[in-house]
Amino acid sequence: MTKLVKTVVKGFKGLGRGLTVDLNGNTVIVGRSGSGKTSLMEALALLMQSRGEEWLVLEGNLLIIHEPEDLAYGLDPSEVITIGVYYEVDEDGENLGRSTGLELSRGSIIGYHYSFRLSDYWVRQELYLDGELVAVAEKVGNEGYMRYPVSARLCIAPTHVMHEDAFITCDGDASRRAYSLAFILRNMLKNKFYYLSEGRVCWWKRDYETTVDLPSNSVGSDGQYTVHQLSVIQTRPEYEGIYNELMDLVRELGIEGVKAGFTAPKRVSGYIKVGGKWVPMFHTGLKMRALLPIFVQLILTPPGSVLLIDSVDLGLTNDELNTVVDIIDRMARRIGYQVVMSSKVAPIGNIRVVTI
Repeated sequence: MTKLVKTVVKGFKGLGRGLTVDLNGNTVIVGRSGSGKTSLMEALALLMQSRGEEWLVLEGNLLIIHEPEDLAYGLDPSEVITIGVYYEVDEDGENLGRSTGLELSRGSIIGYHYSFRLSDYWVRQELYLDGELVAVAEKVGNEGYMRYPVSARLCIAPTHVMHEDAFITCDGDASRRAYSLAFILRNMLKNKFYYLSEGRVCWWKRDYETTVDLPSNSVGSDGQYTVHQLSVIQTRPEYEGIYNELMDLVRELGIEGVKAGFTAPKRVSGYIKVGGKWVPMFHTGLKMRALLPIFVQLILTPPGSVLLIDSVDLGLTNDELNTVVDIIDRMARRIGYQVVMSSKVAPIGNIRVVTI
């Protein structure tokens, strides 16, 4: 099981001052409105949906940002934006290391920083292993240079995100270790990151968007709304066990039943039974609309992954928040993945809380 153990974000949206958060297993990040919780979550989603791509993917499976300037603090394109992640090496990482000739111990920490500036598309990438700086690659103009551990020209300008190609020197093998670490990180994290934003509360698609396949990305991302996943989970025999688990979770919050499916051509609708009555999901209030995507994602997230949930407290009272966080923590531990949540209010319980 890989774990996200630290994040570093600066200059992104509302985080002009910069923020470093140390994580240790399941965690709730707590801060007032405007403290940067959502900016932190979105920065991580942007980096992870861009993993392996030639440049940052602004409109991806996890997050959609329409204008590049929206990334920068104060909409200032001259600001340097840095997004850094530190991941613990798991069994997949060990095996990937051996395939490249680099022996890594399980539990070692690979750190990766991607810094960029929109005004001139300057880029700087850094790789770390167990706190030691391993390599620095920089794009200046249209050229690429390795700045550390040696000064050398790169074969291509290093704009590739979390990709080994950004560290290939034109001559010699000075970049071999960096190449291996970037290769390991990119492949170790494949299909291991999921993100639910505040936008998860939407319950329907347009008439011409009625795909009901289970997602390979997050349930609550754009174009992957939960009612469609519910219809698949409820009706296909192979998902009976998953549906039963989902119902066990929702009953803890007093929901007596959940139904979803086609109610008219090109229309998928969902219903919830509360107090002995069935009502449309969009009539049930913010709490239920915000919670059901979370519960579906809890069931679908595979072992060994990292799940981010922004604004887990959306629509909840303090007592309800404590119950929901406890459910999420228990489910993540049982299946075997890490969950990082944000909330304006700190829950009461055993889960780790970090205040920003």
